[in-house]
Amino acid sequence: MEIQQLIKKIDDLFKKVQQLEIRRVYQQMIIPDAIKMRHMGEGNRFVRSGLETNLPSSPELGTDSSAFYFATDTNKLYIHNGTAWVSTTLS
Repeated sequence: MEIQQLIKKIDDLFKKVQQLEIRRVYQQMIIPDAIKMRHMGEGNRFVRSGLETNLPSSPELGTDSSAFYFATDTNKLYIHNGTAWVSTTLS
């Protein structure tokens, strides 16, 4: 392997390591139900998506938290009002 190729590989690895150090974790990267809402703190807004038949019967809500669910098969957005799911169809 030539010196220039080796330097390029080292530079590429260095950039990847830097990206890992500043990489953010987004909600879609977390396995569903791996972290309970009570561990996330108050005032959180959780949006999940999937088929309408997979709409959770009752989301686990903390104080000042909201739950949203987007049914990808029917284009309905569900918002849990604390006692039931309320929905609207999006175009």
